[in-house]
Amino acid sequence: MSKVLLATTTLVMLCAAEAPRAQPTDNAALKAVEATTARFQSAYNAGNPAGIAALFAKGGVYLTPAGTSLTDPQVMEKAIDGRIKAGWTKETIKVTAAHTAGDQVWGYGEYTIAGTGANEGKQIGGGYAMVLSRDGGEWRINMLIGNLKQTQDVTGMVK
Repeated sequence: MSKVLLATTTLVMLCAAEAPRAQPTDNAALKAVEATTARFQSAYNAGNPAGIAALFAKGGVYLTPAGTSLTDPQVMEKAIDGRIKAGWTKETIKVTAAHTAGDQVWGYGEYTIAGTGANEGKQIGGGYAMVLSRDGGEWRINMLIGNLKQTQDVTGMVK
């Protein structure tokens, strides 16, 4: 089974399962997710979209908060560069939990992106989930899914 298919299957199962919000976190998984999100955050805040694309495994998928599926590293770079050039220049990522699933790691949390220039004083953000796998000695992103926190619930899913 391909790593991307395995990652997708893992995320679908995780999203379908009814699990309590505060699950015990696997320390090794937490370290992997924290290290990867720190590298992502550092590259983003340095204005380095190529550095972000390099975090993805071959065939990795980035489902952006806008709903676009990005699989090509050059397309990822261009999309991230566009967001940075639009004035969304400082990202902060918080890891909520992380777990091991076979030889992969999955985690989730929240992110906030602060604006500059025309977007000075504004913020966007939401939640994310990611699946990681080892590529040599490095953890690589197989799948990253981001969403935008809505200012108003139009789904009826908020309790």
